[in-house]
Amino acid sequence: MPEGTPGPRTSAVRTTAARAAALALSAALLAGCQLPDVSMSPDLPTGDDVAAASETARPTAARRTAATAAVAAAPSTPDRPAGDLDSGSLTRTLPAGDRTVVVDYWTADQATTWTAEDDKTIQLAAHVEGGDTGDSRGDETPEVLVTRFAVTGDDGTTRTLVTEDRGEFALTPPFSYTTALSLPGAPSAATALSLSVQFDLLVETEPGSARYYRQTVLDTLELPLLQEDPS
Repeated sequence: MPEGTPGPRTSAVRTTAARAAALALSAALLAGCQLPDVSMSPDLPTGDDVAAASETARPTAARRTAATAAVAAAPSTPDRPAGDLDSGSLTRTLPAGDRTVVVDYWTADQATTWTAEDDKTIQLAAHVEGGDTGDSRGDETPEVLVTRFAVTGDDGTTRTLVTEDRGEFALTPPFSYTTALSLPGAPSAATALSLSVQFDLLVETEPGSARYYRQTVLDTLELPLLQEDPS
């Protein structure tokens, strides 16, 4: 073997050393470069997150179901229609031949809160307008008399005579007919009270003649009633 030429053993040692150095360099490079963890997307909820959200949603859904059931189970109160005395007073103009009978109704009660069993008080005043104002001298007018005033109440099951007043009551201007109605309680199932009002009039044919003709004037009041809570 010529001098200066490495032998087979020396070459093998150098080859092994070179491979070891290459492996060490590869390991160092891998240690300094970390690959991202792509096993699970960070934007997606984990199993624990889904379970927690599900547990949170269950009480909310249960509360909604309970609220819906409570609304459905609550007893519904029928709507109360408007009544003639809801504002506290009412004026009616009723025809009576060539005259009109003007009737003012009012109450000191709160009519919108009336129930069937409540006692109710209504006042009224009636007077005459128009018609013959007198003879050619203008110093006399035909006499107008109320001979009967009656009110009948109807609660849907029973008709009752609330009041009846008979006599000869002057209605010739400037006089008026005034009275008060006391309405007793009705059966608790009643939803409204209807009042039929009647004036029977005697009207003089001409001033001073002492001869009369009869006229009947009718009116109706509708009084809705609140339904009491059965509970």
